[in-house]
Amino acid sequence: MPTRTFRTKCFLFDLDGTLIDTTPLVEAHWRAFAAEHNLDNEAILARSHGLRTIDTLRIFTPHLAVESVADTYEQALALKSEGVTLLPGVRDILDVLPTDRWAICTSARMYMAEARLRQCDVAAPRVLITADKVARGKPDPEGYTRAASDMGFLLEECIVVEDAPAGVKAAKAGGIRAIALLTTHRREQLLEAGADAIVRNLADVKVNVRKDGWIDVTVEEQEQV
Repeated sequence: MPTRTFRTKCFLFDLDGTLIDTTPLVEAHWRAFAAEHNLDNEAILARSHGLRTIDTLRIFTPHLAVESVADTYEQALALKSEGVTLLPGVRDILDVLPTDRWAICTSARMYMAEARLRQCDVAAPRVLITADKVARGKPDPEGYTRAASDMGFLLEECIVVEDAPAGVKAAKAGGIRAIALLTTHRREQLLEAGADAIVRNLADVKVNVRKDGWIDVTVEEQEQV
């Protein structure tokens, strides 16, 4: 596999599908929602990943697209933890990165994000941008640009790690480079979204924190087959 090297000062990670695998729980949640409202569950699964719950409701059930309904669904989902686990390579990369060099920007609400991090024994970062902290969710760049600002870095000094096209589009719309993971979507979807590099998961990403403040990032990129 070909390798590529990037240089950054700060990582901005997505959460679900990037650091933590919640796919079985989330898919079961949306399948139940589809059955309850007589909707096409495959259509919902194809669109919902990477979006805030409120934005998914706006697409498929506009009459339910209010914060109280979104909150009810997420509260119930946050209580479940079956099968929730860290994805490959996550522990290794977080053990290397200084705590002031990474943040999370997720489409989950704060209580959901904190619950998932606790379930996987990961300390919440200093900057944790959640759905309830932004006016516009992914693919709008607001979350990632705010994360960079709150961390104290320029956009060009950051790199986003994402698994969903909506998140990759958010990064690129904000002028931030994006490494995409093949954990939940196909390579062509991530390429179309504008990913700068595509890897299987974070096990294919190695970091070296330099004394001059920069971080060398080496990726084993996935070729098209």
